[in-house]
Amino acid sequence: MRIPRGIIDDLRWSIVAPSTPEHAADRLVLRPAEREDLPATSRAHVELLPIGLFPSLGARFVRRWHRTFLTSRYGVGVVVIDAAAPQDEIVGFVLGTADHAGYTTEVAKDRRAIASLALAGLFALVVRPRVALRVVRTRFRPWARRVSRRATVRTRERTESVSAPQVAVMTALAVRPDWRKSGVGMLLAARFVELVGSSGARWVEAQTSTGPLGATGFYERLGWEAGQARPTPDGDRVRTYRLALGGAGWTSTA
Repeated sequence: MRIPRGIIDDLRWSIVAPSTPEHAADRLVLRPAEREDLPATSRAHVELLPIGLFPSLGARFVRRWHRTFLTSRYGVGVVVIDAAAPQDEIVGFVLGTADHAGYTTEVAKDRRAIASLALAGLFALVVRPRVALRVVRTRFRPWARRVSRRATVRTRERTESVSAPQVAVMTALAVRPDWRKSGVGMLLAARFVELVGSSGARWVEAQTSTGPLGATGFYERLGWEAGQARPTPDGDRVRTYRLALGGAGWTSTA
């Protein structure tokens, strides 16, 4: 879907003055993410969204993780490409789920996906001893406790899932630095919200660092409701943002 230039201009000026080249909007195309995009999205995730364990495991692991969003019936993936660049260069992407509970259950039952992620994660830890040490120090005990309570949690989740509302999660949204403040991030967010809203989600959530690498200002400008900040096992602080769906203001015009 080629993006009309007027939409880009309206979004751009609604946030900040434009920083992209003149007529750059004419080159942008919004489309669903494909498997061929995974090398680019995984590298961008590691470089631009380094907070958390998964990015620290490297692009190979992140690529396999991103693939689970594209193969799941609950996954959502969208990219914006620069059609004028060689090989349709990706300038931004968003990945997430339309039903996060459904996605996690589906992936947990996919033995091939779990084996692929486990092997990639193990290899990443072997060649990254500092990350392996951090995992043991910050996550081994919580994971062990989680496994020990697994049967109880499964029983409770089956009971609660009957009435639990459908929640979408925007897992990752990234825009290349030279395309920031151009409206691309807002286009990706709006398209994601449109897609998960049409699937029946009651609200959408996103988590971001409260530090300089985070995007708290971005979500606040979009009108998302901020939750409490909390610490992570790695010593960072993150904040969850939530947007209730169903409002006419989130109908996409792209």
